[in-house]
Amino acid sequence: MNRLTTVWLNGAGSLGTSRPNSAVSHGRSVHHYRVDGPADERLIWIETGAGQNRGWSQADVPPAAGEVFSFDLARDVGVKLKTPAPWLYIVHTDIPADVVADYNAWYDEEHLPRLVGVPGIERARRYVAHGDLSPRYLTAYDLTIKDAFESPAGLVARKTPWTERMRSLFQNTRRKMCALQQ
Repeated sequence: MNRLTTVWLNGAGSLGTSRPNSAVSHGRSVHHYRVDGPADERLIWIETGAGQNRGWSQADVPPAAGEVFSFDLARDVGVKLKTPAPWLYIVHTDIPADVVADYNAWYDEEHLPRLVGVPGIERARRYVAHGDLSPRYLTAYDLTIKDAFESPAGLVARKTPWTERMRSLFQNTRRKMCALQQ
């Protein structure tokens, strides 16, 4: 799977009951998540292969109920689990154009490999949005342990000078811990 569509739903927004809760068919994988926290926010995660239907478009989402983003896979590190991980942690951000090369090098050479070595962080993927969508970059971590980032190994993996510098440049950022809905 190398294309991604995310559909963010807020409040009472719904795509109806005709959509599957979790399905893999015809080269498309669809999973529903509930954002961990007090707000009623949900995420539909739709992965497709190259040349396949990209999923839903903004026209499929009720007005004022959500956002649709389409992405291409830029990097995939770790192990693809046989079943979806119970937790998906997402960092969705923009980065200044003049540091994009450094940003990509940091993620690919240091950040993702270090984090995937932490117990409970099984896989990390980076995506780039199509067109002029903002935030433009999305990183997703498949977690089998919800608090893996806060573990001693997780803290060590995240505390580097390069990480501190890159994170200080993030703009328009949202970070979300999402629980898989069965």
